[in-house]
Amino acid sequence: MDVKDLIKDLQASVTCSICLGYFTDPVTVNCGHSFCKGCLRQCRVGAQETSACPECRADINHGTDLVSNRSLQQLSIITKMLRPHLVQALVGPSTCEKHGEKEKLFCEDDHRILCHSCSLAPEHRNHCVLPLEKVAAMGKEKILEAQKFLKRKEDRLQEELDHVIRAKARCTKYALHSQNLLMSEYDKMCQLLREQENVQLLEMKEQFSHNIVKYDRQKVKLSQDIQRVKSLLLEVETHVEETPSEMVQGMKGTLDKSEKLLHQEPEVVSEDWTIFPIFCLREMLMTFFRDITLDPDTANIHLMVSEDLKSVKYTSVPQDLPYNKDRFVHLLIVLGAQTFTSASKGTFLKPKFLTRSLSYS
Repeated sequence: MDVKDLIKDLQASVTCSICLGYFTDPVTVNCGHSFCKGCLRQCRVGAQETSACPECRADINHGTDLVSNRSLQQLSIITKMLRPHLVQALVGPSTCEKHGEKEKLFCEDDHRILCHSCSLAPEHRNHCVLPLEKVAAMGKEKILEAQKFLKRKEDRLQEELDHVIRAKARCTKYALHSQNLLMSEYDKMCQLLREQENVQLLEMKEQFSHNIVKYDRQKVKLSQDIQRVKSLLLEVETHVEETPSEMVQGMKGTLDKSEKLLHQEPEVVSEDWTIFPIFCLREMLMTFFRDITLDPDTANIHLMVSEDLKSVKYTSVPQDLPYNKDRFVHLLIVLGAQTFTSASKGTFLKPKFLTRSLSYS
């Protein structure tokens, strides 16, 4: 095995198999494999204490089986610092087999490395032949630019993944709240309404399951996209450290993949919910009915208030309304113009009501 292969083996031994980068805060598990501590933490599902080893699928207890490996961390740092110098010292310009001269030129038309005698051959006479170092310098600039944009892409995907995780948590909280509300209301009603309660709970759970499946699917997709970006970043970093000849011959495919990946945008996922009617609730609430008008200054931009301020209608096209600090931005809500200050002893003064959209267009 030559020295170059030894360097590659050394690099592999200090690389995390999850993020494909040099170890950061490495830990060794009971099966003997090592990973970045942060990467291994991401393999956990929720708050579970155990997970499977990404290498051999052996069980890992995150509370007892993780041992910090400081020696591996130090070796990783040293290898990362030394590798560019070692590779530069071991390799140099290749030699032309036909003329025995150093190959220091590059033909952009044929995309191949040439020596001086080869560049004078008839087949290259009208071609664009430049010094290899100059071509490599230009190629390195393109690769570094691609690396910069790929890093931004990774950050955006990570932000989108964090958003999906937070949205999934909100979805779960909302579903649990809705379930508790439905159960509480139906418990106050007679036994004859139990069947309807169970039907609506089942529908809500199905919607919740459907929403969770969408978020989980998007979470997996974003994780895969991030992994592809990380893999491409590693490929870009490898090209940066290569010799000029290796770089100019291998960078085209990497740049093409980078360009394709940069144009991919994550899918926007939103949950679907149905407002479940509670039987007899309308009749109960009608006993507290008061004639009120709506306050248009509080209406969401998707809610159109009628001229008589008695009804509201939903529109998918947002209205161009002036800014108002009382206007609801994120919720489809409009408030009543009246307010109430007391409900004791039948007192009912200026009721202020909160209402949702009543019809759709």
